[in-house]
Amino acid sequence: MIEPKLDPEVIHTQVDLLAAAIHIDRYVIDAMDRLEEEFAEIHSLTMQTFKQLSRNKHDLNDKVTSSKVVPGEDVKCNLEKITQYNEQMEKVANSPKERLQRLCACCDRSFAFYGNIIKSTDDEATKLAAQGLASDALDRIGILRQALGNECGCDNLDS
Repeated sequence: MIEPKLDPEVIHTQVDLLAAAIHIDRYVIDAMDRLEEEFAEIHSLTMQTFKQLSRNKHDLNDKVTSSKVVPGEDVKCNLEKITQYNEQMEKVANSPKERLQRLCACCDRSFAFYGNIIKSTDDEATKLAAQGLASDALDRIGILRQALGNECGCDNLDS
């Protein structure tokens, strides 16, 4: 099974971006919850990510309520494929080390995804939202690397 990636081309509105961010945050929280027993150092990051998820859900609700725009079918389809892949991977690669590698890879990919949105969108509100999300993703990577050291598979973004 080929791993589907977050596709910046399916992000057309800030609502699409927030839907993707919520998907990422839910995956990260779920992954960290399952890893906290082996890696207690990530508890504070779990709480921080939960706050980000709550903020993103609130922002999405406000946008949908005020503009009546919902996430597009392209983004929903992309996120559904990723969810199915993650569920399949959880069945075949479920050791703490493998879950940690997937968590770190997700954090790296989310940072790159937000960066691609910043570069590709012409919508200023979406660009600003992506910049904030990229900053959050970079903070998340830094905290994982600080807490887990060499066990964390996050890319070394300092070099």
